[in-house]
Amino acid sequence: MKTRALHSLALKLEPWLIGSLLLYFLAVNAHPLIVKMMKPGSYAILGILIAWRWKRFAYVASKDIPLLLFAGMSVASVFWTASPAFTSNEFKAALRGTMVGIYLATRYEMKQQMQLWRWVLGIGLVLSLVLPLVLSGYGRNRSDLWIGIYSFKNGAAAIQTLTALLFLNTALNGKKYRRLAWMLFSLALVLLWLTQGKTAYLVFVMSLCLFPLYKFAKQKDKLRVVLMLIMFVLVGSGLVLFISNLEFIVVDTLGKDMNFNGRIPIWQLMLDKLYERPWLGYGCAGFWTSDHGLYVINNSWASGKAGTGEGVVRFNAHNGYMDMLLQYGFVGLSLYLFNILSVLIRLVNLLNSPVITESFWMLQSLMALLLLNFTDNLGMLGQSSLWSFYVSIAFSTAAEQVRLRRSRLAAAMPTS
Repeated sequence: MKTRALHSLALKLEPWLIGSLLLYFLAVNAHPLIVKMMKPGSYAILGILIAWRWKRFAYVASKDIPLLLFAGMSVASVFWTASPAFTSNEFKAALRGTMVGIYLATRYEMKQQMQLWRWVLGIGLVLSLVLPLVLSGYGRNRSDLWIGIYSFKNGAAAIQTLTALLFLNTALNGKKYRRLAWMLFSLALVLLWLTQGKTAYLVFVMSLCLFPLYKFAKQKDKLRVVLMLIMFVLVGSGLVLFISNLEFIVVDTLGKDMNFNGRIPIWQLMLDKLYERPWLGYGCAGFWTSDHGLYVINNSWASGKAGTGEGVVRFNAHNGYMDMLLQYGFVGLSLYLFNILSVLIRLVNLLNSPVITESFWMLQSLMALLLLNFTDNLGMLGQSSLWSFYVSIAFSTAAEQVRLRRSRLAAAMPTS
């Protein structure tokens, strides 16, 4: 009886524990005491949860080997890193973020994951509105922009974009709490506007262009090949429109100069350093914490604003793909891009399945993340919950595709 009661209690506590981890690792601006507790506490919580379901965890983890290999580069990079002290410490966080994502795919079906993220992002949304109103000096950055409970502007804008897309999909497709979903969607748009994240505005609008794909996918006579072609046309058209109108978008709409506020000169310096270690890069957290990163900082506008030591503001490329190249080289980037392509194909295939709503939401959110990472590093192979979100999508779609394939085979078997 006691064992059953403990099991029941664990089942009730589990979503709160995992939800707390997801919320915290969205780069929440938390009290130092909470930070001190969460760093070791998160490993303990995750270890217990994985041990509880280790067989299922191992099964799901085997469903996307390329992603495992890519995540494993953070660990293996201790052998070639340019900054051994930082790599040996921070690869653990990257590994933890990966394991959280696998655990989500292990424990929750796609529909349940969508529900979990509603709670996580919904709580973050409300706290981002309320806490800055009741706590003096909290929730705004140095430019007096509203960032809510999050630590920096671009991260806050990205999260509000994903929150808006989540509750928009809920409002359009859900039957329960539709009015509440519309309210939270509207609040997310307001907070997105308050962050003044102009790139996030653009990504949100571009993400809306994917809705015709969802409507087409709901038709019973749809063909997978046609869906993939439509997906290709939508993404390709968006890229062509963006590139052909780059000057208008950058100068007139986004209010930035053609150097992307000095990013291009920094990227040029970074590419020079990349050519010194093109294949495997400088290791997990190994570039901006080394003399190589310091050279780029000292020869750009970042000089005096960032450093490489412990406790200083660490610079980044303001482009997730550039940072990935610097850390893991062309081998790592190739693995990542191959995995993205595989995940996109799986999501398109699942649009012709009972999990169409969840698949479309994941597809739309993934496309938004891919675009947002062109202007900032939003947790690509790191401890961020945005990385865990991507990992959960990858393993969930792989496991779901296997399950559907087995269901079709079972249905096709003749009955005696």
